Amino acid sequence: MANVLVIEDDAAVRFSLQAALQAMGHAVQTAADGVDGVEKCLAGTFDLVITDLVMPKKDGVETILELKLIDPRLKIIAISGGGRNLDIMETTYKIGADCALTKPFSINDLSDCVTRVLVDE
Repeated sequence: MANVLVIEDDAAVRFSLQAALQAMGHAVQTAADGVDGVEKCLAGTFDLVITDLVMPKKDGVETILELKLIDPRLKIIAISGGGRNLDIMETTYKIGADCALTKPFSINDLSDCVTRVLVDE
């Protein structure tokens, strides 16, 4: 079981991710944007952060960069819609994401990514 933070501005996606991760046996907290997510990381300890890339206030790239400054060992999965975001998805690996998923993705894809990232600890 891992302590996971989901940072996602779309409430329905946030709830779905939370439910799926809890069904996998993980403890999950959520944040609606990058600002709230970074604050939660400063206040708590997480094994994994799953963050959307396109969000208000602080986008996912800024969030990942800030989280890596706080804890360079933090495991991060970046998620985002396809199309124009494919270049951004590649960039996330360069700045510290351990895995990237393009929406829509399946629960199996999420589970595989989470397992792969957490096993690499």
